[in-house]
Amino acid sequence: MIANNLEMPCIFVCVKNFKEALLKEILAGIEEEGIPYSVKNMSLSEDSILREVYVKAQESRMGIAIGVMEDRIVLHYNKLKEEKPLIDMKLNLYEKEKARIIGCNAARLYKTMPFKNIESVNMELIEKIRASVISVIDKLNIKIT
Repeated sequence: MIANNLEMPCIFVCVKNFKEALLKEILAGIEEEGIPYSVKNMSLSEDSILREVYVKAQESRMGIAIGVMEDRIVLHYNKLKEEKPLIDMKLNLYEKEKARIIGCNAARLYKTMPFKNIESVNMELIEKIRASVISVIDKLNIKIT
């Protein structure tokens, strides 16, 4: 008998009302690591996203699924409990680098490679903002005491 799952091994990316910029970065992160993905439009809701992404992780031959609904990102792995995804966070549009890292980490999960650090992005962003503010203050000759 032929197996039910004839799909190519890939990470399932489940989407609904997504922010295009964040989705592009997630997919780019997966591509960077050389892992295939399949985008699936689904009827996700705040109440069902964990369950739906968990089910897709079980169906994926790689055992990995990502849910993208508006600004919420859920990364699930088939060996985890339904209510305990690897990542469940909300991202702002300016956090594109974090979205890319989530995609990279989804692929690295399959490749059993160390994850990239999402939190280091915060420090880089804070430093860029700090440098920009100091530059503006200097140009305006504002003295801070």
